[in-house]
Amino acid sequence: MHRLSMWNFSIKDQKLVLSLLDEWYTSSTLNTLLCHWDNSEIVPSKNQHQKEYLKILCFNVEGWGTRALEATDLVYKTQASICIFTEVGALWNTSRLPHFNTFYQKGTNKNGGVCVAVGKHLKVTRVEVNISNIVVVDILGLSEPLRIIGIYWPASQHINLDDLLCYVVQGTIISGDFNATVKEWNSPVTDRRGALVKEWIEENNLKYIPTTAHTSKRSLRNIDLAFSNINNVSSETLYFGTSDHWPIILSCDNISFETNSFFPHTNWKAFEAVLTLLQPFWLEEQKINDVDEWYKQYVRFIAAVKKRVTHWKERE
Repeated sequence: MHRLSMWNFSIKDQKLVLSLLDEWYTSSTLNTLLCHWDNSEIVPSKNQHQKEYLKILCFNVEGWGTRALEATDLVYKTQASICIFTEVGALWNTSRLPHFNTFYQKGTNKNGGVCVAVGKHLKVTRVEVNISNIVVVDILGLSEPLRIIGIYWPASQHINLDDLLCYVVQGTIISGDFNATVKEWNSPVTDRRGALVKEWIEENNLKYIPTTAHTSKRSLRNIDLAFSNINNVSSETLYFGTSDHWPIILSCDNISFETNSFFPHTNWKAFEAVLTLLQPFWLEEQKINDVDEWYKQYVRFIAAVKKRVTHWKERE
């Protein structure tokens, strides 16, 4: 108890460590104790899952190097599982989005480029595309398969939209900065590129996903667009960030994934204390036992202690 107090352990943590030590010293055999600790972790039933509907963030960051922190903040605030970042620039790899797999395609200049980031709770496969500023990925682990096409189309780049046709399958969402305006899509006028995009999606059974406001901060143009052949996808413009574009968040009411409503919480402070306090025993065991057998038992001991100091909490 004195050493635990010196280590600034709370009363609760002290009680946990002392309960483990009491079990250690009163158990009849080491094997009996480790079996007890192995079975002490009460894991919630696998049936206790909650359904999450898919959210996709699309954001022209105007340089990832300067906006990685605010983009990361936005991802977690919106609880987006998939992110399309456009105009990421040459510093796209300086700060990775935590707990996401990121797929990058370079642009036509140092300021361009696209990243599609997919949460590690989903399975993802990249579809190889040899077109600058375009990333295509297939998402698995959802209630239905989904293909994401992320695009950044600067004014200076020529893209033949028909080159994308072979990548458009049933269950596709295309989103990004098109630098195209259509009057019916919340812009003041329809420009030449906008007319081209509108004609192309109508010919290929895609629908524009209306958002709540224009995305350009410097004008009334709505140039960050999303299209899909999936029903029940909605979009909201978010007034957030220092880029010259407002981000949009897509919500898919028909596409979901399951997450465990519980997560393990391990008291690592207690874990470390138990290993430290019982270290003399294992040092003596090492002297009198075969190395391989000692190692096997010690690894089992470490795993058992971890289970003993772990409990499961329900997500809020």
